[in-house]
Amino acid sequence: MSYESLMNNGFITRTKYSSQNVLGEWTYTYSSASTSTKCRMNPLSASERLDRTGLYDDVRYKCYCLSSASINRGDQVIYDNKNYKVKEVIQDSSFHHKKALLKEIT
Repeated sequence: MSYESLMNNGFITRTKYSSQNVLGEWTYTYSSASTSTKCRMNPLSASERLDRTGLYDDVRYKCYCLSSASINRGDQVIYDNKNYKVKEVIQDSSFHHKKALLKEIT
């Protein structure tokens, strides 16, 4: 069984862009990707939540995707008709996959 076969779900990435208006105020918009990225989504275990106390208290989910996936901190993810904010992206030491820590947006 390959690692990629374990990625049985998909998400749409919404990338954050910033610009300044005529008054010099920063405005932010999101642009959705046109294709779905293969992933595997799991809730954080109790011990993982304890390990991240103080750093990412509001993170409840982790998402695994291939290292070639375009996902960055600050992006939004749409998965199963729910919105999530990417709080952190951790690259595997072998550069095989990425793990994203996600906060559900209500």
